[in-house]
Formats: sequence, structure tokens, C-alpha cells
Amino acid sequence: MVPSENNSFPSSQSASDDNMRSALPINDARQMLDALCWQVEMGADEAIMDTPDLGSDKGITDNGAEQAANAQANTPTDTNLPNQGVTDGPAKGGSEATKIEALDVSRCQTLVELRQAAASYDGSDLKRTATQIVFADGDPASDIMFIGEAPGADEDRQGKPFVGVSGQLLNRMLLSIGLHRDQIYITNMILWRPPGNRTPTAQETAQFMPILRRHIQLVAPKILVCLGGAAAKALLATDMGILKLRGQWHDFDAGEGHILPVMPTLHPAYLLRSPQQKALAWKDFRQIAKKIEEIQS
Repeated sequence: MVPSENNSFPSSQSASDDNMRSALPINDARQMLDALCWQVEMGADEAIMDTPDLGSDKGITDNGAEQAANAQANTPTDTNLPNQGVTDGPAKGGSEATKIEALDVSRCQTLVELRQAAASYDGSDLKRTATQIVFADGDPASDIMFIGEAPGADEDRQGKPFVGVSGQLLNRMLLSIGLHRDQIYITNMILWRPPGNRTPTAQETAQFMPILRRHIQLVAPKILVCLGGAAAKALLATDMGILKLRGQWHDFDAGEGHILPVMPTLHPAYLLRSPQQKALAWKDFRQIAKKIEEIQS
């Protein structure tokens, strides 16, 4: 399964204005600029619709601006919380408890049911700024399941994980050990794109962890691969960095006595920024290929 050894993969080509609360209909360039700046501050970095909505001639109204401002003001702070149910945890930088509600997916018996439950879940503000859910891609019957961090702009538009530049590099990484994209199953820890591709908060990770755990249980792979530090730390419940975690097998308790081997490795997006680290990822993928051979023999 593993081709002749080399030490690298193929090269590859990553507070709102208070005045807006009483904004009048936009009718001059200055107001348009102020409105655009405010949207950028709120995290908007691209238009969701292909064409502007010309159904209203009122522009940005008091109600729309105030709702957006309130949404930002009510966004919970980061927390380190348990993974399931309604949980309490100290807010980052303070001692007050913050409650979040995670989705109970324990009754989902199929991937279709899980996807439907995740798509209808309104507990995360990420759903309000994303185009669509990015659930998974590949073969759910595969022995190997890859887990990334969160969708990016390309994934948000296409509804599939790892379809942008990072995904193209991942495809080449898979081919280097004799695997095609359609032979693996891949998802993300977070199923909605965070605004501006920001890093998911600890609270968002806690909200989506029950979905990820159930996702793993339903797919029932024999090997897990975590792409990047965020996914590895969340799945393995550790604060260790990816450079310390990578290159060695860890255990993940999938429930009901099923312990799965987990290989954390470097995220393709990181490799695009730091191509000198591709040699490390290549070593990790060689270990993955060896583990697959052991399982299938």
C-alpha cells in the first residue's frame, strides 16, 4: 500500500457602531460605508447570496441592526465544559457559570437521522452565519475516519469538508499511501463554518462533541485520524499541542467498550503555511498505512 519512501508530499499552491441602532434607510455613500464597516466588525466576510436582495427599499433598518448587535452582545464566552447535555462551567476569565445546551443525539440510529438532527439544531449561533451544514464526505463503510476542525469558505459553499486548497493537499497526502478520497470517510469537529474562518471556541466545541461522538459510533471505523491540534485536543481531552501529540497512536473510547486507535497529525492548512513540516506528516501517514495493513491482513 505504501509507495517508495520519500520525505515530503507533492508541492501545493489560507463592536458594532452605536449609531447603527438608530440608522435611517441608506441613501448616501457615507451610510453605505458605515454599514459595510459594521458588518465586517460583526464577522461577515462574504456575501451569502449571489445577487443582492432588492425586495426592500429601506436598506438596513433599526430592527435589523439592533438584532445583529444584540446577537453579538449575547454570544456566550469561551468555556471549558463537559461534552453532553446542559452543562455548567466557569466562564473564561471569570467565576460565573455559563450554561449551554448540547444536542442529545443518542437516539439517532443512522447517519441520515444524525445529519437531520444536526441540521435542525439551533443551539449554535454558527448556523445563523453559515450557508449550509457541512456534515461529511466519503465512504461511511470505510475503516478509516478523518476528523478536521471546521469548514472554511469553500466547504461552506459546497457543503462538503476539505474541498478547498487544504482538501487538494489532503487528497495528495492520501494518494501517497495508496488511498483515494472516496476510500475514506471525513468530517469536521464543527459542522458550521465559523465567521471569518475563526477558531471555534471551547463552548462551540463542547456543543458539537456529542454529535461527533455519535458520528464516530455510527460509522464505526477501525482507525481515527485527527487533522490538526483542535480536533486532536478535543477528541483526546488533552491540552497537549499537536507537535507533541502527532506521530504516535492514542486511544479513544467510543463507548460500549470500543477503543479506537487515533493518530493525530498536522492539518493540511498548516502544511500549506509551513511546508517544511511535510516530512513530519509523511511519517504520520506511513504509520497510518501500516496500521491499515495490519487491520486488513
